Amino acid sequence: MFLPALMAGCALLSGLGFDRARPEDTVVTVRFTPPPDRVAAARVGPARPARPWLDVASWYGPWHHGRPTASGEVYDMEAFTAAHPSLPLGTCLEVVHLANRRRVFVRINDRGPYYPGRTIDLSYRAAQELDMVDDGVARVKVRRANVEACESAET
Repeated sequence: MFLPALMAGCALLSGLGFDRARPEDTVVTVRFTPPPDRVAAARVGPARPARPWLDVASWYGPWHHGRPTASGEVYDMEAFTAAHPSLPLGTCLEVVHLANRRRVFVRINDRGPYYPGRTIDLSYRAAQELDMVDDGVARVKVRRANVEACESAET
């Protein structure tokens, strides 16, 4: 007794009526389409932090020493330089070794690293300053720095 009254009430609220003479009209298909703002929000997803991953540094040395870099200058393994896949050449960076808190300022003069999961390739000298030569790789924090910091590191 209660169920037919509920169904009739729902049908009236939705603007649909039941016609007992034609049972095929009682079957109603309802599709829900969310408003456009919800559709766009679902595609975009939640906001991500700017840098959710840790940077990993490696180094390169004697096997590249004396060869030209992407900037056109000759690679000097004793200079404070680095390779990065996308930052503009000449960019000055501060690289901090997360395990020992040592830091170094390097200038981007080459492209790389070409190994998955690595962020930056440091020169041999920069790797020495960070005390990571023996390990080969290190978790680091990379930040842009003023050009003056790189110029004072080279002298």
